[in-house]
Amino acid sequence: MSVIAFRPRSPRHGVPDAEAAHPAVFGTFRSPTGGTGRLTGSMRVLRLVLGPHGAFVTGVVTGAMREDDGTLIGVESRRATVRADLVRDDGAFRPWVRPFELDLMGIAVDVAAFPVEPALALPRRRPATPAPHPVRHPSHLGLAP
Repeated sequence: MSVIAFRPRSPRHGVPDAEAAHPAVFGTFRSPTGGTGRLTGSMRVLRLVLGPHGAFVTGVVTGAMREDDGTLIGVESRRATVRADLVRDDGAFRPWVRPFELDLMGIAVDVAAFPVEPALALPRRRPATPAPHPVRHPSHLGLAP
C-alpha cells in the first residue's frame, strides 16, 4: 500500500493560500426540527492513500450545521477516511472525494463530492535518495565461527 502525505506548502511552492489545503465541504441532513439542514465547512486533508482497493483521502472534516432558515445547530469536527477517484486534470491527477455519509453530532450528514488540490496530492519530486548503508557481514560483530 502506498501512502502520500499531504503537507501544507508555503506560497513559494505554488499554493497561494491556505484554502488549497482545506477544500470546501458541503452537505445536507435531516434537521432535528424535521426540515432539511445544510453543512458548510472544510476538510483538513492529512494524506492520500493508494492501495489495491483504490484511493482514499484521510482528513478532518469541520463544519457548521444550520437549519434551512440559517439557524445554527452546531459546529463539529470528525476525522474521516473516504474513497476518492483520481481524475486527470491539467497534466496532474486531482483526487475527487466521492460522496459519503458522516456522523456529526449524532446526525447523519450526506456530504457531496469535492476535489482536493493536486499540488497537495502529488508532492514535488525530491532529490535522489542517498545510497543505503552498506550491509556488513555478521563477522564484524565477532559472532562468526
